Amino acid sequence: MASIHDQILPEGTQIGVFEIKDTLKIGAFDIIYHGWNRHIKEQVEIHEYFPHDFAIRASDGLAVEPKSPSDKVNFEYGLKVFLHQAEILMQIEHPNIAGAENVLQFNGTAYQLMAHQEGLSLNKLVQPDTIIAETELIFILISILDALQEVHKCKIIHGGIQPSAILLDKNGEPLLTHFSAARLAIAARTSNLANELATGYAAVEQYEQASVPGPATDFYALGATLYYCMTQRHPDAVQSRIMALSKGEPDPMTLPTESAGTAYSAELLQAINWMLRPDYNDRPQSAAEILMLLKSTHTESQANPATTEQKTVDDTGSSAVAKRFIGMGLMIGMIAAIAAGLWFSEKASEPFDDQPDTIATQPPATYHNDQTSLAPEGPEDQTVALARNQASQPENRQIPTQTPSSAANRSVNKEELQDNAATASKSNAGQQQMAVKSLISQSADQDLSAKPRDEDTIKMHLAAAEKAMKAMRFTTPRRDNAYKYYQMVLAIDPDNVEALSGLQRIVDQYAQLIDKARIDGRLEQAGLYLQRAESVLPDDPKLHRIRAELAVAKKN
Repeated sequence: MASIHDQILPEGTQIGVFEIKDTLKIGAFDIIYHGWNRHIKEQVEIHEYFPHDFAIRASDGLAVEPKSPSDKVNFEYGLKVFLHQAEILMQIEHPNIAGAENVLQFNGTAYQLMAHQEGLSLNKLVQPDTIIAETELIFILISILDALQEVHKCKIIHGGIQPSAILLDKNGEPLLTHFSAARLAIAARTSNLANELATGYAAVEQYEQASVPGPATDFYALGATLYYCMTQRHPDAVQSRIMALSKGEPDPMTLPTESAGTAYSAELLQAINWMLRPDYNDRPQSAAEILMLLKSTHTESQANPATTEQKTVDDTGSSAVAKRFIGMGLMIGMIAAIAAGLWFSEKASEPFDDQPDTIATQPPATYHNDQTSLAPEGPEDQTVALARNQASQPENRQIPTQTPSSAANRSVNKEELQDNAATASKSNAGQQQMAVKSLISQSADQDLSAKPRDEDTIKMHLAAAEKAMKAMRFTTPRRDNAYKYYQMVLAIDPDNVEALSGLQRIVDQYAQLIDKARIDGRLEQAGLYLQRAESVLPDDPKLHRIRAELAVAKKN
């Protein structure tokens, strides 16, 4: 692949508001750059779609194009799934998922923008003759299972979980990175699929063209990753395991669950063995099943804090509670069971954030068992897919009630107070009138003191909105976009001129993107931009005209 290095973008290349600083990784289907957002002064990772087998850098040194007319179909298919994965990741918000911040289509290709992640991957954490405590492994397992629940709801899988794909950030929080859906979907149309799969971590169905990976595919890879963390050796290729079993030989990867002196509990080892079963249908079919196993087999006993921790999931089935409990246990060094119990009792009633890749290599196919399509879907379907699975979440979340601390914190009804004063006895009339004046004065003082606070809040939201506009985060990602901040301003001041003007700016920006996408023949992308613009100003006459024009273009 020596010639591939001639295809990378040089340092200083400008892509919109982003600047290439360095090359981080050159893959068979993409190039990852270390970039810099010049407007908001932040580091980013830029993933450029560049399938080397059927793409080449154009003569201008910037654009990407198919190598030949015969490569156009594969190139465009790969671009479609690359964009689909990026769009899905932009919609997922979860503390254990490295989501996409934005995706741009320029220069005949696409660029997925991701926040720069710093931390230690599991493959660097695992060292020879070093035993990772069960507490830490349980924390990692629950965190990643919770993340996979969100991913699988969106009808995609990760597809490439392995030790290098799980990062521990500076706070020790596990982060699922390097989604492989697009890469493997493209590889399936070439002769490179086997080379792209991680030996020992890839499940058997990923090697079979007639099979389509599903959620249990990710569980196999996650089980193999924890196997590596426990044994400090890479797992055997799944084909070797199947061959040994077919000859009546023992499975070389079965973890002993009853041997004395093991560093890990029998229950954890049973869970890993279940995830590692070669046959797809013999594995757990959902993250909830694995969490339930951990819940039903672990107790609150902490006789040996170094290797055994409380790993129960609450009765509602929420894995977030268990994960946070174990996480706190790690941070405080497992001081004592009583301390952990006190912390849990105090935090259990607090509301937790409801935060929440291999796309099918053959789009018409479905998941095993789930019968859930893995093919790229429309934005409306994606929105439905993002709805959280209520069956696996708490049905009733406790919301702290707020009570006013004093009469000065309540809104004062001046007329009511004055009526009460008028009907009072003459002996108390003077006192009541003085009380009314005092309360009215306090209310007025509160109104005056609130105005500066509101103005400061408005300024803060407008600054955040402008920052998002410059970064082209118009309506995505959900946690940080210009539309969100303008709405916050309008909630305080419905007539705020800057916020109302900002909404129009968002629509105008989308109109430009729609025009460019339509000229390039990317009508599906234009339709997606239109939907986002309509979510901002649905009655904008300009958008009605654009929708009619797109309808005509699609017919032609």
